[in-house]
Amino acid sequence: MQPPELKKGTAAEVALVPHLDQDGAWVTIVLIKQRFEVDRRNEVEPSDGAEVRLADASWEDPEQSSIRYPSDLCVRKPATDIVVVGSAMHAYREPARTLDVLVRVGAVEKVLRVHGTRVWYKGLGGLALTPPEPFEEVPLRWELAWGGADFKKGAQPLEEPRNPLGRGVARDPEKLVHQPGPQLEDPRAPITSARGRQTPVGVGAIGRHWEPRRGFVGTTDELWKRERMPLLPADFDDRFNQVAPPDLVAGGHLRGGELVQLHNVCAEGPLSFELPRLHFYVGALYATHRDEHRPVLDTVLLEPNQRTFDLTWRAIVRMPRRHADLFAIQVHEKRLLS
Repeated sequence: MQPPELKKGTAAEVALVPHLDQDGAWVTIVLIKQRFEVDRRNEVEPSDGAEVRLADASWEDPEQSSIRYPSDLCVRKPATDIVVVGSAMHAYREPARTLDVLVRVGAVEKVLRVHGTRVWYKGLGGLALTPPEPFEEVPLRWELAWGGADFKKGAQPLEEPRNPLGRGVARDPEKLVHQPGPQLEDPRAPITSARGRQTPVGVGAIGRHWEPRRGFVGTTDELWKRERMPLLPADFDDRFNQVAPPDLVAGGHLRGGELVQLHNVCAEGPLSFELPRLHFYVGALYATHRDEHRPVLDTVLLEPNQRTFDLTWRAIVRMPRRHADLFAIQVHEKRLLS
């Protein structure tokens, strides 16, 4: 299906993406994305470079790497995702052994502890971790957090479903000796051994097959294959589309004006600024009338190492029975005063 004509009245990047909704009806997803730059005075200005992505972009090999930039392709998100792409670093890149990274956006707040390289060793009470080595920069990637998987032929799979790419999960803990340990952890629950069920901690996007996302995909049994496939399962939950870790998903949709505070993720020191207050008008133009659709801000992607961030708004326009009856979609932008 070809999307309607786009009539654009904004400097933001806009994409019209035809898609089937859960019931099999055609809709046009209106994606609006704008990049912003934070200057040395913590003032925010629009910037170039925003890119609408229709597939996840991984750090490295998609089969063995976590997501760097999540896909924008979905019909709806119930709340705003907050995702951080970058590395932990001390101001002016002074070496450190341990740093606490703060991410705060409005009422959403998360702190994670970042260590230099630590190695598992065999102590008197079992496996333990060496003191952290000094570092200037540690990537905030899920590969450096607790997690992992151990698949052995003929044995029950062993996996940390919240982070199958991490460090620490092993069928035989002895195999961890001399291997790097987790460098990202919750400061309230430090990782001191390979025993017990630890909690993966991160600020990047989570995979589609990770928990909790895969728990929201719905029932994909033989009945679904026979009667609904390729449509989504009847019990599909839109929370599957939330790509941020659960504690970085806002309680609803952010509106702009929320205070953002980021510590130990920028070489020039802490960042503190407000999300821009932007309003977009999306109009569906028919031969006889027009309908208005108000997009929601559902993704905040922060790249503090570069002092930039992307905001993504989304609106859904249902297609009429005769697709040609909707001849254009109009997108305009204006900045709210309060």
